[in-house]
Amino acid sequence: MVFTFFVAALLSLFSTGVMSYISMATPIGPWIAPTLVLCGMLIFGFFNVKGASEKLVLTTVAGSIGGILATAFGFSFPTLYFLDPDFFTAFMHHKPYFVATLAGLGLSAGGFGLIVANILEKRLIVEDKLAFPIGTLVNKMIAARTNLAKAYQLVVGFASTTLFCVFQDGLMAMRGVIPKYLVLFSKTNYGLFQIPLIRFDIWPMLWAIGFITGHVIAVPLAVGAIAKIALIDPLNQTNYFYQLSNLEFVLAFCSGMVLYGALLSFISLPKMIRQALRNYKNGAKNSWLSTAEINWIEWAIVALFTLFFLSYFSFSFVAQGYLLLATFACIYQVAVIAGKIGLAPLGRFATFVMVPGMLFFRLDFVQIVFIATFVEIAAGVAADVLFGRKIAHLSGVSRKKVMLFQSFGLLVSCLSVGFVFWHLINTLGLGSDELFAYKAQSRRLLIHAKQFNLYAMAVGAVFSAVLGKLKINPMLVLGGLLMPINISLGLVFGGCLTMLFKEREEWEPLWSGVFAANSIWMILRSVV
Repeated sequence: MVFTFFVAALLSLFSTGVMSYISMATPIGPWIAPTLVLCGMLIFGFFNVKGASEKLVLTTVAGSIGGILATAFGFSFPTLYFLDPDFFTAFMHHKPYFVATLAGLGLSAGGFGLIVANILEKRLIVEDKLAFPIGTLVNKMIAARTNLAKAYQLVVGFASTTLFCVFQDGLMAMRGVIPKYLVLFSKTNYGLFQIPLIRFDIWPMLWAIGFITGHVIAVPLAVGAIAKIALIDPLNQTNYFYQLSNLEFVLAFCSGMVLYGALLSFISLPKMIRQALRNYKNGAKNSWLSTAEINWIEWAIVALFTLFFLSYFSFSFVAQGYLLLATFACIYQVAVIAGKIGLAPLGRFATFVMVPGMLFFRLDFVQIVFIATFVEIAAGVAADVLFGRKIAHLSGVSRKKVMLFQSFGLLVSCLSVGFVFWHLINTLGLGSDELFAYKAQSRRLLIHAKQFNLYAMAVGAVFSAVLGKLKINPMLVLGGLLMPINISLGLVFGGCLTMLFKEREEWEPLWSGVFAANSIWMILRSVV
């Protein structure tokens, strides 16, 4: 059991490090649990551990929480930097305080998400029998761990990518022989149209993410990159907007897209609230809440810690009550969505709570960002916990053991996430091509929407409405508009690779090996 806890801690640190980087470098946060299963298979297989199936379940459910926690932080917390760089820089200078703040926010929000998941488990998994696709997928992967073909794919993907990284970056005294950058196009002007310098960074991890997500991300990002060249830049040079710099116009245009998406979401909010109340009423009739396993000591510890943490950052008791009640409602909705389709729309529900908070309470920008981050962490952790409980339900692993390892994974990730963020931000720099923090920048646009050119915002809103009619995700298109072109191309290329395979799922072990190897190499490169 000691070795199992060691592997769980190792996978928690791995997922926290990897997803901290990915959430700030790309606009998506893929579930890392399938990759953790493959890593666990290698570890337990190498040491020839008995009872590997149960140990794989326990280490995977523990490690995956670090991934969703880091994703939630990466999507929202860097907004502080884009709102006030000087404040954030001063904040970073006090490393112990920075690390303690992230740990406190993670423990309070993650703990809240964990105990709410305990309440929802019986209703969503046992009574409603929701699929929770990621949990089902992981259970199938563990059951098929003896499949030699999939194991071979994993090893090939891992080994080939490791060799590629060595030959590209070098190792110790050995210098790299593969160029890191390849210029596909130099900056060229064609009248109103400007094709920027396109530097394609050979990042296998981006290809792997693009392959796993497929056309879902490839098409919107490609649309965003093309729109930047064929629409945004030409519009900026017209008589209506020539007085705005390219940066000012792009920010205003994108702010209009974000604001339109937020307003559209709020229109559907009353319907969602009515549905939630109806479900709650039906659930109360079935006595699911009264029969749920509630640990009141756990509740008391989380409540007291959350009260202390939020009070330290000057949240009024009324604001705290609003945050917890609204977050509880959001957790339920996110859990239902994740249970049905496997996706957790964290950003949308964080906006649902953040915007009314800005209107009803006198909040400074730190408190505003903390609200968004709190909601994303709590909802993300709850969804991930329920994925883990689904695995336990399907595999027959003891629920108490799963709960213990999930709590352990949450603790490890909360204590380590501050160190990971501090190191990544100091090494790569927020806002750089390698750490663009697109999600955080888009949240900054929403907070500062009133400061931008209204006409440019209106054009952005119309563009977002047209995309919606065409069934293209405007928020992913926004990623193509804002992200460095080389990042977009890497993800688009990976998504296009799926067209070469009839059964994409059959090749996921190969790309999971690519993802794991490049992720580990990225962490080692940033440390050394």
